[in-house]
Amino acid sequence: MTSVNFKEKMSVDKIGDLRLPIILTFPVALLLLIMVLGLDTLTIDIIYFSIWYLCLAIIMLQDITTVEIENNNIIVHRFVLSPTTINMNDVKTIKGRNNISRKYHILFTLIMLVLIASTSYFVYRNMQRMFTGNISSEKRILSLLSSSMLIIFYLIIYFNAEKRIRYPAFLEVLTNKDKFRFHTHKPIEFRDLILNE
Repeated sequence: MTSVNFKEKMSVDKIGDLRLPIILTFPVALLLLIMVLGLDTLTIDIIYFSIWYLCLAIIMLQDITTVEIENNNIIVHRFVLSPTTINMNDVKTIKGRNNISRKYHILFTLIMLVLIASTSYFVYRNMQRMFTGNISSEKRILSLLSSSMLIIFYLIIYFNAEKRIRYPAFLEVLTNKDKFRFHTHKPIEFRDLILNE
């Protein structure tokens, strides 16, 4: 087999990967603690929304993946999470599969656009009321942070899903322990590249 040097950005799903939920456990537990204790000061509110935005940033960044092939290994690099290495000797099957979710691409896009547009309108109207009322600057900022959080959440869902459902097929790699899905615009070429390694 010839040596292959390959590096490309693509979305990768490891079925049953619990690393992200584990990372989010501490900030989510902290959020629940703040809510249960009913702490309500400006500093606590800032910490509260900072933690929420940190969670959203982690969810967004962990989905930025780069795949590298070298030395008989497929290496999946992620922001936040440590790299995942797939040894070629552990690979049982490599298959191209039809992306069934692509059938709902237009419907999903329309639903997300409606959600984002309606939420944005709600935030805009809410901020109009806040700025015309007799409310402190701190409360206006907190209201903006609170209201815009849902929009950002919808955008993350949309872009993370869009990177997967836009392709008609994906490459499924089954190892002795794990199952991976590689979402690339050329799954067959990527499969051939792996087989040549």
